[in-house]
Amino acid sequence: MRGESPNFIRKAQMYKKKSKTRFMNVCMVLLLAYGLTSCQPSEETPSAPPPVEFSQRVMTIEYRILVGDPSAEKERGWIQSIIDSVFNEIDSIFNKWNPASEVSRLNALPAFTPHPISSELFHFLEKIDTLVTLSHGRFDPTIEPLTQLWKRKLETHSIPADEEIEAIKPCIGWDKIEYKNRVFMKKDRRTQLDFGGVAKGWCVDLMIKKLQEAGFRNILVEWGGEIKAAGNHPSGRPWKVFISMLGNPDPTKAIAQCHLINQALATSGDYYQNWTVQLGGGEERRYSHLINPLTFMPQEIKEGAVASSSLLAEDCMIADALAKVPMLFEDINGARRWIIELQDKHPEMQFWIVTR
Repeated sequence: MRGESPNFIRKAQMYKKKSKTRFMNVCMVLLLAYGLTSCQPSEETPSAPPPVEFSQRVMTIEYRILVGDPSAEKERGWIQSIIDSVFNEIDSIFNKWNPASEVSRLNALPAFTPHPISSELFHFLEKIDTLVTLSHGRFDPTIEPLTQLWKRKLETHSIPADEEIEAIKPCIGWDKIEYKNRVFMKKDRRTQLDFGGVAKGWCVDLMIKKLQEAGFRNILVEWGGEIKAAGNHPSGRPWKVFISMLGNPDPTKAIAQCHLINQALATSGDYYQNWTVQLGGGEERRYSHLINPLTFMPQEIKEGAVASSSLLAEDCMIADALAKVPMLFEDINGARRWIIELQDKHPEMQFWIVTR
């Protein structure tokens, strides 16, 4: 793996395999907690107690939270109550699968119907607006109707007709909603918000914030692969994570190892959900679950395309939303140009990308 720029853009070029299935597995990238009980540097204090761990499944996704403060074990019940309250807030506001959530109520609104929203959701939408701008529109939570159309078709190994896509275009786009003075309105009743691509990152940020407000300083939060760290490991070193290859959990073989110093890390890839479609003339194409709001097409899995992208940023919400953007370019060159442009404004961001 060679460096692509002084700003730590990384490209890992995989060798082709005869088996496409085997190649998909080799390319898989995961985020895993690293160095919590092993592979620790020699300068660490041998007597340092391990961090206190909290883990459960919430909204079908596993979380893992490590608290390294000396009082964490005695305060376990209090910490768990904070964790539960944060997940309850996320569920009640952002979970589209919860019919009573705030976003579900907005999705059910008729067109041009003003509706008051919570201060939490309003602040969230303001941050989303910034991310839509930074991504040049490639990140857009209003693509839910388009995503559902493509998913229905791809699950039957077919693609939508041009007429179906044209019919749905008027309800897609960040400009199809308004949210002024904590009042929300959408311009097309079919417009639906799906924050699945960013709510996990927002939750991780909020979890760190709430635990810090409670007096805890040394925290690692991971939920569904989105990670953020605050403070240090109990040994005194920074929290460590690595971006690993599927099937090889050895940290020494990882794409990268990172020391998180009040930073977040997120990865997006085309390997979890993808479908093969047989077109006319025997042509075969593979598509991932990622939809490009600019082309109204899913990401095509092909040689030269970005298969996985990881982003290190100060906020997990930013990392969660923008990690997937490089995958929505036609090839590595377009992704690289966007990354360099982004890093000119935000040099603290670091990317690792894997191409086919």
